[in-house]
Amino acid sequence: MKHFTLLSISVVLALLAGGYILLCILADTEHMLPRTSINDTVLSGMTFEEALDILEVASERQRKDLGLHVAFRGESHKIVVGEALEYNYDPVAKEAIEKSQGRFCARGLSLLKAVILGNHIEYIPVIKDVKGLEKAIIKSGILDAGTTIQTSYKIEGDQLVFTIGTAGEDVDKDALLEKICTAIEAGDYENVIACPDRPGEVKAVDLDKVYEEVHIEAANATLDPQNGYAIVEAVAGVGFDIETAQAALDGAEEGSTVAIDLVYTEPEVSAQDLATHLFTDELASYTTKVSGTANRLANVALAVEKCNGSILISGDVFSFNNTVGEQTEETGFKTANAILDGQIVQAYGGGICQVSSTIFAAALYADLGIVERWNHDYVSGYIPAGVDAAVAWDALDLKIANDKSYPIRLDVTYTGDDLTVRIIGTKTQEVPVEIETRIVESPTPGMLAMETYRKVYNEDKSQVFIEKVADSSYIN
Repeated sequence: MKHFTLLSISVVLALLAGGYILLCILADTEHMLPRTSINDTVLSGMTFEEALDILEVASERQRKDLGLHVAFRGESHKIVVGEALEYNYDPVAKEAIEKSQGRFCARGLSLLKAVILGNHIEYIPVIKDVKGLEKAIIKSGILDAGTTIQTSYKIEGDQLVFTIGTAGEDVDKDALLEKICTAIEAGDYENVIACPDRPGEVKAVDLDKVYEEVHIEAANATLDPQNGYAIVEAVAGVGFDIETAQAALDGAEEGSTVAIDLVYTEPEVSAQDLATHLFTDELASYTTKVSGTANRLANVALAVEKCNGSILISGDVFSFNNTVGEQTEETGFKTANAILDGQIVQAYGGGICQVSSTIFAAALYADLGIVERWNHDYVSGYIPAGVDAAVAWDALDLKIANDKSYPIRLDVTYTGDDLTVRIIGTKTQEVPVEIETRIVESPTPGMLAMETYRKVYNEDKSQVFIEKVADSSYIN
């Protein structure tokens, strides 16, 4: 009997040992153990790579929704923090699958434990972006839940009316951020955070910013080049005295109102003025005599055609190069004499400098702004020295600015041998203009140096404004 009992025990042990060895054999080292999960994501039977893919999908879902609940003044606010956290599932997934990859004799026990107790791992994402948490706090709207009311303003009639703010209790953002960080580090997303508060503060009014928001620059009526040069209505200017406003706000009590008078500026040119006086006067004109080869004459005629009728609204800049375009055979220009680096050469568009020079001279007498002008290498035969304007595509340009209140138009004509530029606009007053050129000492031997001055008189010539408008240097 005793021998039978010992035999029975030996058989049982042998069976158990065999069963356990079988469990060790059955343990799959390439896949997750049964009932394996990380947080709420089930990974049973997956490979390491499959688990990482599933966890990445889960983390994307968590990023959009993972949040903490914060209570402030009886209301709950959810602050979604997932985008500010780092989800690195690689080490925790390795930890999970390594439980099936232990020593052979331990694999059966790991399998039994997983089947009976489960193989669950809790992973807590870490903070990667504190500024992202600050943005999440702002986005939640909790900072607007305080009772402090900041100063506001509105326009009522001809006044800018400020309602001075009142201090209350506000969210202590820095203290709240600290509490949120603590909760995240502990993985505590269940408990509601009591929001810390602080005494509110009414911020000083940034009057420069208010002025930028309220201020409207007065604008004269003008023309719209994108709409057939239709008349655009004038705009009245609006502003206020910042110093007066600051003094009034400095002495104001919380909750009170302060009214500041708005200052309106009427534009100089109304739509009616523009319609009545548009292109009614000749501001100046200048004529030069054209001669040369047939090709040169053709080039002058083509440049005249392109410039004629150019309209410059107030503030516009006329560019000769942009108006005439590049001179090539394809654009219709012919070869004629031109000067390059002091040498006479044949070039497409030779002769068009007479058009730019005539425009420059007319602009001088019309008292227009001169933005860019270059002289020729030699004194030109068709215009006095100091009054010419050389142009070369993509290098030298003539630019004149309409610094008048009304639009101007360039009427450029070529009849017989006369090239005439008339600048048409609106005379607001008689302004006599004289052009004077002066020969000055040249720093370079063999060169003729000149200065060009414009004298602008008032109507009775009792006062004069003198400005130098050009410097020239010619090969003598």
